[in-house]
Amino acid sequence: MYSYLITDPKFYIDFKSTLTKAIENHNPDFICFRDKTSTKNAKLAIEIAKYYQIPIIINQYVELLKLGFDGVHLTSNQLNLIDSYKECITFASTHNIDEVNNAKNADYITFSPIFASKGRKGLGIEKLNEIVTITDSKVFALGGITTNKEVELIKNSKAYGFASIRYFIGEDDGKIS
Repeated sequence: MYSYLITDPKFYIDFKSTLTKAIENHNPDFICFRDKTSTKNAKLAIEIAKYYQIPIIINQYVELLKLGFDGVHLTSNQLNLIDSYKECITFASTHNIDEVNNAKNADYITFSPIFASKGRKGLGIEKLNEIVTITDSKVFALGGITTNKEVELIKNSKAYGFASIRYFIGEDDGKIS
């Protein structure tokens, strides 16, 4: 089961120690830097990811790729840009079958929300499994994954892995097995 840590500035008061602790506790396979406001933290995230030898992806703000990110995570509104970034790792955010089809050239997609998250109803494991069967991209489940309970449900799905913000910094610091 692969894991994808997504940063969020509102959860990272002390960016360096929060990110380092999340990496050491969970050993993610990818890190996504999602913060349009801090080039300083972008550079720090790259430095930390390189130290731990984890590929680091820039979310949405593709102009920051030049800082040393290994790839881009495009929003559902940026799916038309996928082919422009084939020289690096490409992730794409998807939320429905049309977006999944439009993201067919991405290396990886996130499909969300799987579980209820931020007031949105979850699409569920059954829909996640359906999505996995219609794309050649590797699918990461996203949305409402905050504890080992959700991770275990994803492990029993057809998904390649899971992505989360809150799981990696939450109170449930269980290791991913």
